[in-house]
Amino acid sequence: MKILVPTDLSDNARNALQFAKSYATNQDATITLLYAYYAVYDFAAQAAEIIAAIEKDAKAALKKEIVDSGEGIAIDYKIVQGTISTAINATVLAGDYDMIIMGTQGASGIKKTLMGSNTATVIKECEVPVIAVPAQATFAGVEKIIVAVELNNEDEKLFEKFMQLTESWNLPYTVMHVENKHDFNKDISFKGLKEFLSETYPDCEFDFVKVQAKEFEEGTNTYLKDHPNSMLVMLSKNKTFFEFLFNKSQSVEFAYHTHVPLLIVK
Repeated sequence: MKILVPTDLSDNARNALQFAKSYATNQDATITLLYAYYAVYDFAAQAAEIIAAIEKDAKAALKKEIVDSGEGIAIDYKIVQGTISTAINATVLAGDYDMIIMGTQGASGIKKTLMGSNTATVIKECEVPVIAVPAQATFAGVEKIIVAVELNNEDEKLFEKFMQLTESWNLPYTVMHVENKHDFNKDISFKGLKEFLSETYPDCEFDFVKVQAKEFEEGTNTYLKDHPNSMLVMLSKNKTFFEFLFNKSQSVEFAYHTHVPLLIVK
């Protein structure tokens, strides 16, 4: 497995790198640090000089990041000119990366919304799974994996990929569905999913819960406040997932992003 870890050399990015290193140990993976920059200059004659200076400083800083992060995992780095999201997309496509692990934007993380953040853009545009790591979140601090399901045409392949990415953690799973009213068809779907997962992964521990709430974000936020030592997993089946997640009318004020890692499986 090859993991890409974008960095702006901030403390939050360093925290995401430590999370990635712990994850990589379980997955027998390698890590590439990616530093993206956007050079601004007044005259074309300045371009070569400015770019050379930026890349020289970035190279020294990235080498120091790798040394400071400790031993145990193979880590290299790339320096790319461009916006963060564009650089990440291009690097993933060119390098056959399997996953992106990155910190949420800013020193304080995403406090109210994913809208407009670099992390949100990457989640929306990239074709590989993404783990968004909030400030202060640690791999060791994750004691349970919570997967949110819509119970609407669930994709077996996404569940297979999700299990491949997390099964080596040897943590219990909670399959969570938020509902605002009783739905007989979804009851049947939930029971079928429970049977499928229990039979397909007999060595894993599954719990199945329903959360009553008017909106998905309200129910999820409430549940995660009661289970802070968790990682939330969301399965992206199609574009409607992102239309929902990033729809401004939904508010999408996932306050838990400040302390709970989020894995988006595609």
